[in-house]
Amino acid sequence: MGGWVASGCRNGNGGAGNDSGTLADGGPGAKNDGGGGTPDSGDGDAGEVLSGCDVARQQGCDAGSLCLRGFLEDGGQGNRCFPADECDLVAQNCPEGDKCTYVRQGSTTSRRCVRDQMVEEGGACQSTATPEGHFHDTCKAGLYCTDQTAADGGTTFTCQRFCYGSAQCTAPRDCIEVLRFEGSDELPRVCGEPGPKCDLLAQGCASSLGCYPSTRSGPVCVPAGTVENGAPCTYSNDCRPGSACVRDGAGLVCRALCRTPSGTPGCESGRCEPLQDFPGVGACVP
Repeated sequence: MGGWVASGCRNGNGGAGNDSGTLADGGPGAKNDGGGGTPDSGDGDAGEVLSGCDVARQQGCDAGSLCLRGFLEDGGQGNRCFPADECDLVAQNCPEGDKCTYVRQGSTTSRRCVRDQMVEEGGACQSTATPEGHFHDTCKAGLYCTDQTAADGGTTFTCQRFCYGSAQCTAPRDCIEVLRFEGSDELPRVCGEPGPKCDLLAQGCASSLGCYPSTRSGPVCVPAGTVENGAPCTYSNDCRPGSACVRDGAGLVCRALCRTPSGTPGCESGRCEPLQDFPGVGACVP
């Protein structure tokens, strides 16, 4: 019997820099092999299906729409169908010589086709303004200028690749950095570096972080969530530290992690089923 799949993670750093996370169906996203089996930690492209659409596969939305992570009406976050509007960040379907990117005008930010720029992936970038007062970056098509913390504690700005899932990123980088924009409900992703390594059962991450499963990066420290065990989730780190988001029947829920086949920590109730791709680690299921 296969292992249960754990969801990926989401990072809660906020800002227009990053909000990295491991997907709820894999490694930064986890996928599941079906109900009733064992939890599995998936592969970043398994999709986030609780909201009805799958970002990695771009499925679940009507024609003329894109599936993106975004802010919900209740103030939370989840996968939503957004109008395709002018262009697609990953497909880069603008006319030749243009690029699809986020453009800010006043207090509103939206996807637009603008003239392509010259800075390659990983190169230093900046914002530029058009005579009409539109602001966009100096990165080439398919990239976005994001802020990164430098070794000396300062901030650098580099071009990183837009992504819907791990398929667009070069390992060990993964589709985990989430961008936030003034005047937009969209939360697109770019490829980023995985967090620090850790032990899923011992935890041991710095304060405010938790250790969560990622099949591409292994267990990593990312900002911890607050969702209780048994409650619906999208990303593994929606859950409290010591738990993960796994598929349970038709949905994804937080379940406590446990040592399998036996040992500490154990399950307060239910049974410890192996977590796929993470030997010795399981999830407590009813």
